[in-house]
Amino acid sequence: MKDGIFKNLIEESFAIARKGSLIGILYSATQTYSFSKLINFEDFIDSVQIDMCYLRSNINNKEVDIYEWELEDYSVDKIKHAIYVKLKNKQEYSLLY
Repeated sequence: MKDGIFKNLIEESFAIARKGSLIGILYSATQTYSFSKLINFEDFIDSVQIDMCYLRSNINNKEVDIYEWELEDYSVDKIKHAIYVKLKNKQEYSLLY
């Protein structure tokens, strides 16, 4: 997977999900990968072409499907414990963790 905003979002979301309040599922053309099942994340993220990332907050039950081409921007607010995801032509999503 090439470096960029989509990869950065996945890496930060994976680190947050390890704490237990965020669910993440990655989709490639042929397989599905749950954050909870990934053991060697660094090798995985560099070797698999991810098409879509699904994130769901266990705190506010919000969820979002994020395609690489659709991701405009994102930010992580460590004080409010929130991930803000902005998709093209859509509202901003707020996932609490």
